[in-house]
Parts: sequence; structure tokens; C-alpha cells
Amino acid sequence: MREVSFFWKRAHAGHLVAGPLSDVFQSLHFISYSRRVPNDIRCIFKAHFQPGKGPKDIESLDFLSLLEVLMEPEGDLDGTILLVRITHPAANLSARLNGTSAVPGACFLDGEGLTYTLQGPPIKLRLLSGFLRMFAKPDRTSARTVKFVATEDNGPLSLKQLQLAKFAYDRGYFDTPKRIRIAELAQELSLARATISEHMARIESAIMDDMFSSFSDVYVAPETLRELLQLVTDDEEETEDPDTDGFRTLMSQIRGSIEDEMATLLMHEAEENIDIEALIQESMKQHEGNISFIDDKLANRNRELNRP
Repeated sequence: MREVSFFWKRAHAGHLVAGPLSDVFQSLHFISYSRRVPNDIRCIFKAHFQPGKGPKDIESLDFLSLLEVLMEPEGDLDGTILLVRITHPAANLSARLNGTSAVPGACFLDGEGLTYTLQGPPIKLRLLSGFLRMFAKPDRTSARTVKFVATEDNGPLSLKQLQLAKFAYDRGYFDTPKRIRIAELAQELSLARATISEHMARIESAIMDDMFSSFSDVYVAPETLRELLQLVTDDEEETEDPDTDGFRTLMSQIRGSIEDEMATLLMHEAEENIDIEALIQESMKQHEGNISFIDDKLANRNRELNRP
């Protein structure tokens, strides 16, 4: 099981969501699902509204619908507990993939920005990560392995590694400048300097991998992207009250990302030798097909709107 977190700065949160999210909420924290199937995802949130804003202003957000105010705040510092329906394409795609889910307490909007954390099998998380990269360009993406075991073992370090890291930390090994060197640590522990050096290198590598291992550069194959686009289109067509503006924005953003991918492929074509030219050309063709697919869907939507 893997966990991946996507982060958008507050000023960039509009890349993921349509509507003035930060204009309505000072903070918003995901508490739990109450129902979760494609096109009917109901969640409980704790919200702190901007001054002068309240539950009625949720309707200005294209992807949220207020179902019920479960609890009013008792004091100025208390939040409002809300039951809302989410119709965001990323949430619907996660529900359709089946096996991935948002993490309570790790999905929130605060003063820094918007954090969206999911858990699930690696392959499905890579699909979602690729979709979000093409659609919303997170400012930061990180991933880690999740172990469903006792809390003290549920981390990147083994118990022995954790004990050694704590010992080194207490002695000032991680201070700047260091208060103790590898040789001195080895002497205090009665171990060889090479042994301590190897253990510390593994500890630092595990911590860095846990914090910064990223899906931000995940490549989305053109045929995979087409499948994801079809799923998003199906969701939109099955919705009783489709959000046309949101759909157009979503498709336009993905179209722009595809054009960026094509520009990158052209750069590689100029740099690489003839052996991979056919592969690049085939990928370009499939990307062009995805742009045509998006253009056709947008044209169909515009024709539907212009019907008398």
C-alpha cells in the first residue's frame, strides 16, 4: 500500500478546483466519507469560513453541493461540520478506480495551501498522479509506503534504525555544525566507524525517500490518458446536472498539458538518434489523437448549449 500527497499553494488551488475556494473558506478539513460511488460522493468536512461567508456560499463552488449543516459552531474558534456532495473529476476518478481513498486528517485547505492525500495500490495511485499532473500541476508531490502494523513500526525506519537515529540526534549529529562526528558515535557505541557510517547513510536515504519520493514526473502513456479522458467524459455525461464550464476548463487544461508533452517529445526527437524516432512519432500521433478527442467533446458540448 502506498500513500501519495499532492500540494498546491493557496494561490494555485484554482488549478485543481473551479470556483473561489479560498474566498469561501479560511480552512477546510476532510473528516470522512458518508457515501462513495462515482457521481455520488458524500463527505463530512469541518469548515472555517471567511468573514462574511457561510454555508450558503458553498453553492458558488462548482464541485461542491451542500447537503446538510450537521453542527453549527459554538464559539468563534469552532468549525462548522458539513455534509457535502463532491462532483470533482479527480474524486470521481478515484472512486471509479476502486481501491484508492482520501485520507481523513490529511486532506485540507489551510493558510499554506491545499493538500490532497490518497492511499491505495501503487499502480492505481500512479494513474491518479498522472491525471492530476496533466490536469492540475501540483506544486509538490510526495509518496511513501504505508504499513498497517503497530504504530512504532509504521514508518520508514526499523526499530533499530530509529534507536540509532535518536541516539545520533541527541548527541548533535544532525546539528549545524555537527556536535559529534561518525568516529565519535562509533566509539561511544563500541562499533566500527564503517558500520556506523553505513547505517547512518541508510537512515538518511530512507528518510529522504519517505519524504520526497515523488510521482510528479510520472509519464502518462497516450493510450492510458485516452482511457482516463473517456472515464471523465462518461462521468460528465452520467451526471444529472453537468457542470459545462467546469468540464470545458478541465479539458482545456489537459489539452494544454498534452501540448507541453508534445513539445517535450519534439525536443527529444532533435536530441536522440534515429533508433527511437519511430517510437517518438507514434507517441506524437497518439497525443494528437487525444487532442482531437478533447476538441470533439468540447465541440459537442458547445453544440448542445446552442440548440434552440
